[in-house]
Order: sequence, then C-alpha cells, then structure tokens
Amino acid sequence: MSRLKLILSILLMLFLLLVAIFLPSKLREQKETPDPEAQAEAATQEETTQPEELTEMDFLSFEELSQFFSSAQTASLKEQFPLYLTLIGRTDITSAEYLPDETGYPDTTTVELHFLLSDDSTLPVFYDTMTGAFSFGEERTVLGTSGKTYEKPVVDTLPSVSSSEVEQRQEGGYADVTAPESPAPDTGTEETGTTQSGASENAADPAQNTQDGEEVLP
Repeated sequence: MSRLKLILSILLMLFLLLVAIFLPSKLREQKETPDPEAQAEAATQEETTQPEELTEMDFLSFEELSQFFSSAQTASLKEQFPLYLTLIGRTDITSAEYLPDETGYPDTTTVELHFLLSDDSTLPVFYDTMTGAFSFGEERTVLGTSGKTYEKPVVDTLPSVSSSEVEQRQEGGYADVTAPESPAPDTGTEETGTTQSGASENAADPAQNTQDGEEVLP
C-alpha cells in the first residue's frame, strides 16, 4: 500500500511539473496571437475615426492665374487644394474662387494669392518663385506634390552635332546660312591691272595731265 502511494505521489509531482512548464508558454501564445474579431473591430473603429477625403471642388476664376503660372502649374495647384483641406479637416468645402485684387508680394521671391472658399472664409496661398512650391495657410504648409519639375519637350528632328560644330551654328542648331562668305585670297592681279589701266588712260590723255598740274612736253 505504501508503494502505491509512493507511485501516485511521483506521478502527481510529474504532472504538476509538466503543468508548470507548459501552462505559462501556452498562455503567452494566446496573448501574442491576435484575435481576428478584435482586429476587425479595431479596423472598423479606425475607419470611422478617419476624416472623409475631399476629392471634388469647383475652381472659380482660376483662368486669371495664367498671368503668374503655366497651365501645368495651375493644374498642380488644383490638385493640392483638396489635399490641404482634407489635411486640416475642412472636407465640407466645395469651391475656391481666386481673388485677383488681393494678390500681394511679401518679398521679391514670393507671390501671395488669396482664395474665397465656399464657407466665405479666405485662404492665403504662397508661391515661391525660386523653388516653384506652393504653401497653404498662414502656417505655409507645403504639400508633397508641390515643387514639381516639368519635362521640357525635345525636338528629335535636329541633327546630331559635336561641340565644335555647335559654335558655328545659329541658335536652334541649324547651320548659319546667313553668314558672309569668306573673301577670296588677294593675288594682286586686280590691283596690277587697275594700275596699268590708269597709267594707259593718263598717257592717252595729255590734256588731263595738264589739268592735274603736270607739264606735258611736246
């Protein structure tokens, strides 16, 4: 009987030892494994708290910006308006109107533009002529899409020339056909012929020699 109790006590100790080893690791695994339902609920809450993105706006009097910007720059400004308004949480804005009479120049490299929004508030936009970047609001927030570089069109019909040939060409890459031709080398033939002709004329006209102050002997 005592032997049976000893065996049972040994088995009980082994069981407790196994529980002490495996139970903490099992609990740790359950904590580290995310619950799919909890993940779905957290994602739903995040979507609910995120502000609605502003995608469509009406841009009024933006054609008058052509005196400052190219069409590509104006299109870039239109793209940045909804991004900035979404960033500051003003997704209820439906239009922006350019106010040309309120344009200012804070310094030599900055143009300050003003836009009337649909809620009757005014939004200043600053343009840096050195970097080509737009900044919005009094805090001058610069968005990631500003400061774009626009590809310059290349004419493929121009011939390929070396650097030495470029110096001899007009602006535009074509040969300078209006350049004067180089004068022919002077051989002295024309000058000699002229001298001989002049001498013959003077010899043939004695009266002309007398008029020039030279005495003609008979």
